[in-house]
Amino acid sequence: LQHLMCAGLWCLVEGDTSCKTKLDPPLDGTECGADKWCRAGECVSKTPIPEHVDGDWSMWSQWSMCSRTCGTGVRFRQRKCDNPPPGPGGKNCRGASVEHTVCENLPCPKGVPSFRDQQCQAHDRYTNKKKSLLTAVVVDDKPCELFCSPLGKDSPVLVTDRVLDGTPCGPYETDLCVHGKCQKIGCDGIIGSAAKEDRCGICSGDGKTCKVVKGDFNHTKGMALKDSSKRSINSDWKIELPGEFQIAGTTVRYVRRGLWEKISAKGPTKIPLHLMCAVTAFLFLLNQVLLFHDQNYGIHYEYTIPVNYTAENRSEPEKQQDSLYIWTHSGWEGCSVQCGGGERKTIVSCTRIINKTMTLVNDSDCQRVNRPEPQVRKCNTHPCQSRWVTGHWSPCSATCEKGVQHREVTCVYQLQNGTYVNTRDLYCLGNKPTTVQSCEGRDCLSIWEASEWSKCSADCGKGIQKRTVTCTNSQGKCDAATRPRDEEECEDHTGCYEWKTGDWSKCSSTCGKGLQSRVVQCMHKVTGRHGNECPVLSKPAAYRQCHQEVCNEKINVNTITSPRLAALTYKCTGDQWTVYCRVIREKNLCQDMRWYQRCCQTCRDFYANKMQQKS
Repeated sequence: LQHLMCAGLWCLVEGDTSCKTKLDPPLDGTECGADKWCRAGECVSKTPIPEHVDGDWSMWSQWSMCSRTCGTGVRFRQRKCDNPPPGPGGKNCRGASVEHTVCENLPCPKGVPSFRDQQCQAHDRYTNKKKSLLTAVVVDDKPCELFCSPLGKDSPVLVTDRVLDGTPCGPYETDLCVHGKCQKIGCDGIIGSAAKEDRCGICSGDGKTCKVVKGDFNHTKGMALKDSSKRSINSDWKIELPGEFQIAGTTVRYVRRGLWEKISAKGPTKIPLHLMCAVTAFLFLLNQVLLFHDQNYGIHYEYTIPVNYTAENRSEPEKQQDSLYIWTHSGWEGCSVQCGGGERKTIVSCTRIINKTMTLVNDSDCQRVNRPEPQVRKCNTHPCQSRWVTGHWSPCSATCEKGVQHREVTCVYQLQNGTYVNTRDLYCLGNKPTTVQSCEGRDCLSIWEASEWSKCSADCGKGIQKRTVTCTNSQGKCDAATRPRDEEECEDHTGCYEWKTGDWSKCSSTCGKGLQSRVVQCMHKVTGRHGNECPVLSKPAAYRQCHQEVCNEKINVNTITSPRLAALTYKCTGDQWTVYCRVIREKNLCQDMRWYQRCCQTCRDFYANKMQQKS
């Protein structure tokens, strides 16, 4: 498990039953075995790390699969601080080791439950309930925890403290939950990025390619939106539920909180769009409930048009491109040298953005005058060093009995371009690894190895026991004539005897306390003969107490009186049931004349002690 210890750091959070990880490896120098530590995600021997070496990032990994199969999801990529790893006194890499981005799939089919609802329905706590009986509830201050509400209940139940990555923070929000936190999405599609669209809709633009048209209507009590193809929001005397609508060639988002309403769209619009305002109070119909707008809230409107927008093309809007082409730093080149200090540069690529999905395209699609200079960073600043390089061991010089093996051991020096050249042994630190070792050829050995015999297949009588026989010769050349047996007959009688019991007798007394007895014998399973091989600890009880109705002392002829006690004591010649008389005494049955007669000696001592105590 040593290689797994250094691949990722797992932690147990208080209150959880399972470990969690962020996929980051433990810091270099973390112990992972005997005389071993973690370096660059691997468990290696504790060889000296060059001093004062700052860590540097490796190349980004490939993007992972999208967290969803439809709609908007999340994918991630990783990098390691191992190019080189930081030495003692060196600095760790700056920045994040994991980067998340948005991924867009085909829209989810209509009528399918939301991604959050699907998580509620799939949870184990409600596996025996119908899916339609459980819906998700978004708690404003905990948008990335999964709360579910069963049908007919008002209070939501916390199902898990983290929704799946890619779950929207709210029903009408673009922010997504990643690792249990609501994350903003930059216009470049990177989660947590600070990139923003300017007022013209250009990612990281300067806002100079368009102008803003805005105004206010102060005497309105409601609004509706309609395009020339009759698609609309809040028309025909009804209010729509909040959501997204396809109008005028773009996606329009409608949000309503109480009487406050907002209609927004990223654009561009491809056909004329009409905003309609009501100047008198009117009724809206929503789920059979009438809403009356009796207050004047006013409407603020705002939209942008390109700077070269002329009256000539207002009547026929110019068809705008759906794609955005920008220059991006898509990754890092390799370091120019392997040691001694070099540089690495970012890869500047032309990127096409469609619906927040980024794709690398040919550089000719972007304007060359806007191409940024690559970013430069120092790398591999650790000094070039000499080290020992060992070859593979040669085959053993003898195929039978003792021989020797050889290998080549060379001191090499690393050049800045990564190649190695041979140098003198005195330049390498530490003792030179051995070049010769003893060995033993095993071709001539014909040794059979046999394991221990298995348990006998029968525990009462004859059976079979087996073992494994293997040839230890490396070529498999063992003499078949000398092969030991791997199977033989056996006989075991440890399980032949078992305890047999008879039926319980009638209670010894017709009233009060009494005893029941039964025959308990150790007998052979097959022959039925008596024996002593049964386990004593598992022997069944031969006696037990029985309780009858309370005796009437006036008519109990068996109760021992003082005259009877004297007569019985005089006639006593010894216990008749020596083995069981102690039980009679312990169960307080000596006061019954019938038991006293069978155990007179034991009961006599019992009464003697009793009378002595009274006196």
